[in-house]
Amino acid sequence: MLFGCIHVPDFPVQAALRAEPAASISFQLDPIAVLDGPESLLKVFACNERARAAGIALGMTKIQAEACPGIALRKRIIELEEEAQTALLECARSFSPRVESTCSGSVIVDLTGAERLLGSQQEIGQQLTARAAACGFAVNIGMAANADTALHAARGFAGITLIAAGEEAQRLAGLPVEVLEPSPEILDTLESWGIRNFQSLAALPAVPLTQRLGQPGLHLQRLARGEVQRELVPASPPPSFQETAELEEAIDLLEPLGFILNRLLDELLDRLRARSLATDQVHVDLELEVHADRQLQTENPLESTTIPIMTLHQRVLKLPVPTQDAKVLLKLLQLDLAAHPPQAPVKKITVEAFPARVRLAQAGLFQPLAPEPAKLEITLARLRAAVGEKDEQSRKRVGFPLVTDSHRPDSFQVLLLSAEALQSGQKPKSAGRQEPERCLSAPQLVMRWFRPPLTAWVETPRHGEIKSTEQDRGAVPATVIFNGVKAFVIQASGPWCSSGAWWDHAGQWQREEWDVDLNFSSFNGASGLYRIYRDLQTGQWFVEGMYD
Repeated sequence: MLFGCIHVPDFPVQAALRAEPAASISFQLDPIAVLDGPESLLKVFACNERARAAGIALGMTKIQAEACPGIALRKRIIELEEEAQTALLECARSFSPRVESTCSGSVIVDLTGAERLLGSQQEIGQQLTARAAACGFAVNIGMAANADTALHAARGFAGITLIAAGEEAQRLAGLPVEVLEPSPEILDTLESWGIRNFQSLAALPAVPLTQRLGQPGLHLQRLARGEVQRELVPASPPPSFQETAELEEAIDLLEPLGFILNRLLDELLDRLRARSLATDQVHVDLELEVHADRQLQTENPLESTTIPIMTLHQRVLKLPVPTQDAKVLLKLLQLDLAAHPPQAPVKKITVEAFPARVRLAQAGLFQPLAPEPAKLEITLARLRAAVGEKDEQSRKRVGFPLVTDSHRPDSFQVLLLSAEALQSGQKPKSAGRQEPERCLSAPQLVMRWFRPPLTAWVETPRHGEIKSTEQDRGAVPATVIFNGVKAFVIQASGPWCSSGAWWDHAGQWQREEWDVDLNFSSFNGASGLYRIYRDLQTGQWFVEGMYD
């Protein structure tokens, strides 16, 4: 049997520092104290070794702690400690699925059989230390043949401590009895007896000790001797992957908000990678700091209603392919928040990632390489930020065109590409319509569409400008004016009338099309073939395109 314990000294202090930039303050070099309690009576709850050497003691008031030169004070936030404990569990789960959350700042992992895969015990201890450092912790590692011995070794000794089977009592002999965390009554009794370390407690006779301290005293003696053998109580995996950051001062700019999102996404993706998972959906909840007496409210003069400012700004990011890259998610969130910024400063940030399996695809030998899905998604997000998400007809501006099953000319919609299509390198196919067979021997004309179509004025030789009346329908155009240029119709072919969606009043359409050969006298007699049409519902003429 082999058990390893990861212990974080001064856990509340390190948990508070994980929410800050790494270069701002150091746990090993700077004196730091954590305050807890009501605002009117804050007291020192925890401190590091540097702070204790500078004179900081637990229970000091905030004013007494501030009198110590160079001390850095932080307020205790329970959510940060919970996130730190979760990160510590995820760190241990990357080595073994059997992990026990023993107490705040300490986890025990079952490493039985891991030596064949990870190396010697010293190498495993070094890997545990490096993995914890990557998560932002300075830890002590204890490894022994039973779980409690590993826990006490990590609590009592700095660095990596290896205890072989049968040497538990000898190696733990010099540790103070406070490492066992006895009840205050038992600790006072042991202090009155002069019992101050593991060796003295282990040397006491078992029967008299039990008569005076009961079974708890006998259990403490067995722990001091390293004789307790027990099963781990595995910690249940988290139901969701979620990180939260509550800010002391509200953020009203997107750039500093990006630093906080970067840290939260890194922690989430580390937890996912430790489980060989990825994510394809991220929810971001921004709790806003809204003061009703300070906010300017927008009033609609027509309806005389006030638009309230929401106190929660929510954004959802969906990816076509699961990813483990935090930088890709950060860039997509930055582009999304730039397009949809919150209405007030941000006070609290919650990021939740939904796990998904990593998708691996191998391209064919002769298949052209497709763009990387993550980079393609960033490019599409940048295009949406530049041109907008939808046009006047509520169609997406960025995506892949899909011809709709309709006889209306230039009827299409824009769809997002699915994950399967991204991996296979295929585009969506048109549904409900088949391409007609073309005769290759016949001459082909290609029309260049104008989007949007150009507004035009059309005249006939007799009636002048054609109006939207029944008697004007079918009148042959004689002159077409568009883009400030007047052109004469040399030859016209038409009209071709079409209509559709008569059952939908809003989507109903009717049009009359002409193919005309235009001569531009103002451009040295230049000519060209164009298609023009008239909207029979509004009577307005348009130039739809030109033939090449």
